[in-house]
Amino acid sequence: LANGVGLDTPESVAHALCALAGAGYALGEGWPRSGAELMAQLLAGRTNAKSSRRSDVRFACAEYERLFARLPETVRAAVSDRWGAPEDDPFYADGAFHLPAHTYGNIVIAVQPARGYNIDPTATYHDPDLAPPHGYLAFYLWLREVFGAHAVVHFGKHGNLEWLPGKSIALDATCFPEAAFGPLPHLYPFIVNDPGEGTQAKRR
Repeated sequence: LANGVGLDTPESVAHALCALAGAGYALGEGWPRSGAELMAQLLAGRTNAKSSRRSDVRFACAEYERLFARLPETVRAAVSDRWGAPEDDPFYADGAFHLPAHTYGNIVIAVQPARGYNIDPTATYHDPDLAPPHGYLAFYLWLREVFGAHAVVHFGKHGNLEWLPGKSIALDATCFPEAAFGPLPHLYPFIVNDPGEGTQAKRR
């Protein structure tokens, strides 16, 4: 959690939050002022680890299904064929998805969802053919359509969004990174001495 090659990810996020607060962004109450505070708050909530912990950020399954229905048929079929119904997802409970996210005023801090569940994460992290599960899409659809994020800043090593099925460049609506992320501006600080993975992230 919060791994970053050559980067103290938790402390970097805390510094960014302090800078945002100083610039007048509305962070509300209880936002972490240090990396240690950030990790304590993340570990107290929902992560990608198997857990019965609930989240304060819940996304009604009915609303998810409405937004999911707007995605291209090929995207929906790939997700449903691989993962079944939304109710089968481990992030689902009591009629809603419990997302690995924390809100502080107009800011969300979240753990990027895993590519799937009950699979080998090492073997599947970079799998170009593995469709993401419902909980993965629910996170991004909530971020875009419910929370209404204006931009995303990804801290740490490269994420898994850029390895989802689809083209490497000139993505269209049927490419999973586009289906999940849409037109959100994506700020992605990345270590300069890892150009291979950095280039892959940049292309997506």
